[in-house]
Amino acid sequence: MLIDMIEQYDAEKIALFHGVRERTLVHLAQQQDHKKILSFLCRVGIIDIDEHDKVVVFGVPNEFVLTQAKKFFAKSLKESINEVYNEQFSIKFLIYAKFSSTNDLHVDIKKLLHVKETHKTELTLEKNTIKYELSQFFGILFDPKFTFDNFVVWATNNIAFSAAKAVAANPGQAYNPLFLYGTVGLGKTHLMQAIGNDIMAKHPNKVVVYLPVTKLIDEIVTAIKSNKLTNVLKKFDDVDVLLIDDVQFLADKDKTQEIFHNIFNDFQLKQKQIILSSDRPPKELVHIEPRLKSRFALGLVADIKSPDFETRIAILQSKLMTKWEDLDFNYLEILAKYIKENVRELEWALNILLSRKAILHKEVDEKDVYECLKTLGYKVEHTAEATETAVASNTKWTKNFDLLVDMVAQYYWLSVQELKSESRKKEITNARQILMLLAKKYFSRTLERIGDHFGGKGHAAVIYAINNTEKKIKKDQDLAHDYEVFVDRLGK
Repeated sequence: MLIDMIEQYDAEKIALFHGVRERTLVHLAQQQDHKKILSFLCRVGIIDIDEHDKVVVFGVPNEFVLTQAKKFFAKSLKESINEVYNEQFSIKFLIYAKFSSTNDLHVDIKKLLHVKETHKTELTLEKNTIKYELSQFFGILFDPKFTFDNFVVWATNNIAFSAAKAVAANPGQAYNPLFLYGTVGLGKTHLMQAIGNDIMAKHPNKVVVYLPVTKLIDEIVTAIKSNKLTNVLKKFDDVDVLLIDDVQFLADKDKTQEIFHNIFNDFQLKQKQIILSSDRPPKELVHIEPRLKSRFALGLVADIKSPDFETRIAILQSKLMTKWEDLDFNYLEILAKYIKENVRELEWALNILLSRKAILHKEVDEKDVYECLKTLGYKVEHTAEATETAVASNTKWTKNFDLLVDMVAQYYWLSVQELKSESRKKEITNARQILMLLAKKYFSRTLERIGDHFGGKGHAAVIYAINNTEKKIKKDQDLAHDYEVFVDRLGK
């Protein structure tokens, strides 16, 4: 009934709601962070003021915003309404789907609170300054999109998240070292990057360095070959916070382990913060010196496990919110039932569906959802019995190379024809060469067969592509990330 009434509001009533909403926001902004208000309340508006029952009704676009608004703003919004409108009024929230897009009942929060667009000017200058300071070390590897605010917390990652925030607040004082572990795609890198970004923002005088362990190995090997190891070690003297990702790849690297052992000891002695990540706990690391494993466990060891069903849905809703998109809740349930182990894969699934929506200019339907799951390598059927069987086993096709080609094409927004073409565009070449490496390494295909699959490439071209890709993966973090995603799809 109320939702129907909204469509009939006249200009006078809309102006009333606008006025109360604006005064409420201004009052709220005196206690709450502007960015937090902008994030959660930009699509929230007053849809009714019930003078009889003394209730102000706030409309929200979906279930996720409803949950967040109640969690973060229920008490403070009521206090603001009592202050700026009537102290006898309470508040309540209702879902109004049309608030997913711009609506007459919305208020321009940026304009109202004078929120500056710093991400294109001031923020860029700040980031460039940080890049300049770190360029003398190992290059910039931080991505500003990874923050604590957009990291979804669930029961089995709460300890790791809390420890990460404590480390960011007092680097070198709390949990040193901090060792995070968990399987692929659960957010270890996100959490490490969030720590680095937060420290750089709160402690601008500190030098923070993030290194995938493969890059650390390359730095040390190159320094040894050029007889400049002392110079590299001196760089670490000026580093205050060191984040090393995927330490399991130190296995069998005896010289690097010895050097890193010395670096680690020096950081501990000087009370400088170290954060490490791995796919397993320290005691289960293989071919790594016992003395190094024992040092990894000196501080706090925190694991990150797969989220439960409800949390997977919350993650999907959160990702949709950041993209200003919306999908039918039933479709989110289907994705959450199938995709159990990998948070990164949940976002990948959304990207595929939203790309299809944009390209085909139509709303996503159930068929699209199942096609997306097939693209990701899941066995899906549309019968209830077959679906339950597939969900229970959660199996993927692991030996179908054509399926992998389709997945990689979707991932890079390319067509299979482009991958098999003669095009030398960077994104096409990278995708094609990754597939050649995977074909050789995991499908045992001959060089001739690989070349034939990609438009008749010659023996030498395939060898060059494979060798070149292996080198680039060690140096290019983005390419290494993509390769890891595809290997994970194969179940390796």
